[in-house]
Amino acid sequence: MPRKHTTNEALVDSVAHNLFQALPIFRKRLLHMDVIQREFNIPLSHVQVMAMLYDNGPMNVSEISRRLGIAKPNITPLIDRLIREQYVERQRDEKDRRMVNITVCPSGIGELEKIRKKMRDLVAEWASDLSTSDLRALNDSLETIDAVLGSTLQKEKRST
Repeated sequence: MPRKHTTNEALVDSVAHNLFQALPIFRKRLLHMDVIQREFNIPLSHVQVMAMLYDNGPMNVSEISRRLGIAKPNITPLIDRLIREQYVERQRDEKDRRMVNITVCPSGIGELEKIRKKMRDLVAEWASDLSTSDLRALNDSLETIDAVLGSTLQKEKRST
């Protein structure tokens, strides 16, 4: 048994090390979020909310808070700003009128599509230096990260 514990400790150390190495690469080279924020004048957190709603459908503020790992008191002003910008709106749930869901408006979808196109263009720019096999390996790795961490998030969500 001690050997497994040692192996897990080594893996945890390696994951922590790799995260420290990867985060600056993600922020600066892969995502270029500074370019997105400057060009579209919208914070990453706002883009994340719109993308999550677009990809997953309407959600209430608590669900958005849980999925993004941002405290509910911090999500409400963010949602309010997106509403003022007419990117999202509040809608009463037809099945349970007590529930209020947030949905993406057509103008929010339009803005999100422009942002995603810009991100795609930025990725295409730096990816042009990669071989097809390296690009495929990167894509597979990102899918694995999403699958592993996404399932962890779902477990955390069920336990709360």
